[in-house]
Amino acid sequence: MMLEAIHSAGQATSWLVPGRILFFVIHVLGLACFSYIVARRLVPLLQAERDLRFDRPLSRLGRILKIWLGQWKHPRYMTAGMIHIFIFAGFISLVLRSFSLLIFGLSDNFAIPGFPGTLGHVYDVITDYAATIVFLCMVIAAVRRLVFRPARYAVPSTYGKGHTADAIFLLGLIAILMAADSLFTASNAAFQVRQGREVESLAPLSLAWLYNGAFVSAPFSTIQGVRLGVCLLHEFTFYFLLCYRPFGIQFHVITSLFNVYFAKLDKGTVKPVKWGLANDHLDQVKSFGVKKFEDFTWKHMLDFYSCADCGRCTDNCPANAVGRPLSPRFITIKARDYSFEHYPVFGRKPANNSKPLIGGIYSEDEIWSCTTCGACEEECPLLIEYIDKIVDLRRGMIDEGNVPQTLQKPLKALEKRG
Repeated sequence: MMLEAIHSAGQATSWLVPGRILFFVIHVLGLACFSYIVARRLVPLLQAERDLRFDRPLSRLGRILKIWLGQWKHPRYMTAGMIHIFIFAGFISLVLRSFSLLIFGLSDNFAIPGFPGTLGHVYDVITDYAATIVFLCMVIAAVRRLVFRPARYAVPSTYGKGHTADAIFLLGLIAILMAADSLFTASNAAFQVRQGREVESLAPLSLAWLYNGAFVSAPFSTIQGVRLGVCLLHEFTFYFLLCYRPFGIQFHVITSLFNVYFAKLDKGTVKPVKWGLANDHLDQVKSFGVKKFEDFTWKHMLDFYSCADCGRCTDNCPANAVGRPLSPRFITIKARDYSFEHYPVFGRKPANNSKPLIGGIYSEDEIWSCTTCGACEEECPLLIEYIDKIVDLRRGMIDEGNVPQTLQKPLKALEKRG
């Protein structure tokens, strides 16, 4: 019996365009678009105040291993934490397979060095289960967001808009990626069966295993079409998700590694008025504190990009717990939204690009409500810093004589007596 030929995505023709050319164009456009978006997002960081965060590299690498790779703080909220750990571990496991799928349209026989053989089969089984677990986690996370939403996800009207729709959309994109990955694996297994070969690796009860059952009686052309279609779907979804992340709450997927690395190493310290300027030279400073967005340091702006909108900081804030108008979560989110609005990826900056922060996006009561206890920073799984920003905003208000009545007397006494 003559076996029907299996065509790779590169050999096929889509929309009258040869496969290799189509996939090459997708790669180039996807990477170019992502590079442009990230470059635009870096603009405010390049215009920000300096911050010294390049010391003690070994200690910082230790933080990466413990906090970022080890997901050290996530289990403090057990349900959400375990979901995140499963998703994170799944993505780490799937890196090589996703890379292989991206290359599939350009090379017919691409194989990761060292992976053909037993090691490759073991890895395929692991990634089959990883894709299945991540897919299920997406479903659970979506249901949790929509039906069993924790109170800390709520967005009071005074703090602006919520991001539930954005979160659900992103969860859907990731679920599509996992489904496409599993469908591709299932179609490969179906081809092996049609050729009379033993299926090399297909994890029982995985998503790929379930999909493979649908291919048992499917025509060869259908399997071929599905295989090529999911390869294209994976490519488009991968690059769309990559380029969309810098516009929403999943920007932290890209920035969190850097945010954890550059996080403050010494607890209980507050940043100086100006980095690199001794205290006895403060009379040379024309303006103290943060008054406009560009007065924040580049690390603080990186914090804004890295917020996952999980609400742990506000959930543990004592000022918020007693009804004060402070939410550390929205100290970050409102600044990120301000950055997205005033430093757009497409188009020009708005004319009123330098409006003051106090009275613009923050209220005076909001900033003075903080007790500087550090509970928000202790809980944040991505080591976002809040106290330095709030202290700098207070410095800016004091520099302009904008001081609450309850603080005027103590500050005058401090000025007189030192």
